[in-house]
Amino acid sequence: MGWQVTSQAVPLFVAAALAGAAAVVAVRQREQHGSRLFVGFVLAAAWWSLGAGLELLRTDMPSSTLLTKATYLGIIVVPIAWVLFILEYTGRRQWFDRRRLGLLVVVPVISTVAVATNEPFGVHTLFWIEPELAIEGSVRSFDGTYGPLFWVHALYSYALLTLGSYWLLELAIFSEHRYRSQAIGLLGAVAAPVGVNALYIFDVIQTPYDPTVLGIVLSSVLILGSFRRHNLLDVVPAARELARSELLENLDDPIIVHNDDERVVDVNPAATHVFGIDRRDAIGEDIETVSQELHRFLDSDKSTDTLTRDVDDVTRYYDVNVTSLSTGTDAEVGQLLALRDVTAREHNRQQINVLNRLLRHNFSNAITVILGNAEHARDAVTDETIEQRLATVVEHAETVMGKRERLTRVLQSLEGEQYERGEVGDVIETVTAAIRENNPDADLRVEGPNAPLEIDGRDRLYIAIEELLVNAIEHNDGSMSKVGCETSVVDGVAKITVTDNGPGIPQHELNPITNGGETQLAHGDGVGLWLVSWIVHSLAGTIDVQTNDSGTTVTITVPGCE
Repeated sequence: MGWQVTSQAVPLFVAAALAGAAAVVAVRQREQHGSRLFVGFVLAAAWWSLGAGLELLRTDMPSSTLLTKATYLGIIVVPIAWVLFILEYTGRRQWFDRRRLGLLVVVPVISTVAVATNEPFGVHTLFWIEPELAIEGSVRSFDGTYGPLFWVHALYSYALLTLGSYWLLELAIFSEHRYRSQAIGLLGAVAAPVGVNALYIFDVIQTPYDPTVLGIVLSSVLILGSFRRHNLLDVVPAARELARSELLENLDDPIIVHNDDERVVDVNPAATHVFGIDRRDAIGEDIETVSQELHRFLDSDKSTDTLTRDVDDVTRYYDVNVTSLSTGTDAEVGQLLALRDVTAREHNRQQINVLNRLLRHNFSNAITVILGNAEHARDAVTDETIEQRLATVVEHAETVMGKRERLTRVLQSLEGEQYERGEVGDVIETVTAAIRENNPDADLRVEGPNAPLEIDGRDRLYIAIEELLVNAIEHNDGSMSKVGCETSVVDGVAKITVTDNGPGIPQHELNPITNGGETQLAHGDGVGLWLVSWIVHSLAGTIDVQTNDSGTTVTITVPGCE
């Protein structure tokens, strides 16, 4: 047994040290996703480098053969550990099952047995043919013609490395900057040794030792750099991919993803239920095959209000949201179609339309007939008692007609999708001027606003403030009604406060508003506060009512336009 000293072994030991350092850093992050498999990968690379370096220092056939065969343990493990790490790193856990893992190690096990039992000191020459100690300059090293099992091992290893690299390349193209940088770093880490090894195997590079070590040195440096610059293993795409997968699977909204040729690439369970399709049959089909309604929607200007489907013998309505899917280079590769069930909204809209029609026509006609006949009878009778009763009927009919007109205005404003914009100050000025003209005896004080603010829904806000001011004046039984309207703007939100010195609002009138709904035992006598509450909430605002025997304070807030 002899030793030789050669500087050509130094890079191998440096590579082993760097790979070991990368393993130490990864062990410290062993709780992170994929860290254990990454440790296996870099330790296999370190073993490969160390064994190759020691083999260069030996000059006798037995020890050189033993070290070469031991080195192959790392060489065989590297591609397996690599592809398993990439599967974990990119969130493809579904690949981890016993059957696939068993198939994955068939060729590596055969290769390991073939290396261990090959000549010299073996029984066959299937991996190396005529192995010997070759002399290149002053350096002796193990050499031999490659046998058929070596090429099986080499092709299989390259296939695994190529598969893992493909997944990384996919990540680098389709992901944002952080994951793209990580993927490019890992691609460089594997491309360097693989490229050099391929050149060596096919005799493009001729050296007395396997120059793959040069690639391993570069690989180790790149991996260590990824730890420092790109938070490798701290932030991995697997969690994101798994979260997206779970969200897609469990989302109640139907989701369909198609490519730029309008072929379906994925659907979630909600979509299979709504469209009555099988997931496996749908993938790869045209959108038109899955849903003619969606196909027509995509071919239209996408201004259709809703998409209608019969699901479980019930007509349901969906809003369709289309999101373009692009690569990291901003090239569009498809679209994600998300359907939001808006059946309840459509039913509410239909109910509002029916109620609006009833108020404007049926109810209005009936009250008009009652009012007209009551006025005619009142003017015709001579009995004072009957005349007073008819006057009461006329008064209440006129009150109902007034409420009907205000409620109709609110319902008409709720029918629209777009709200008319306007300045809060202009709305306050217009409505208070009208109130003063119609109620000259009322003491109405107006303050603010302290700053301009544009809001959506000026007509609705007008109705709400008018309702508050009219109610404050009409329900005040004192000798002089005092009403205040103060407006301020803070952080893009209008705060409007209406105060009065009236008797206060009975608690049974407030409970339905504060509790969010009426019941048979808890309901109000009027619709004034309901109108205000509906309007304020339709404008994404809030309402607060404080009342006692000495007066009422109603505060509403309405956000400005974004």
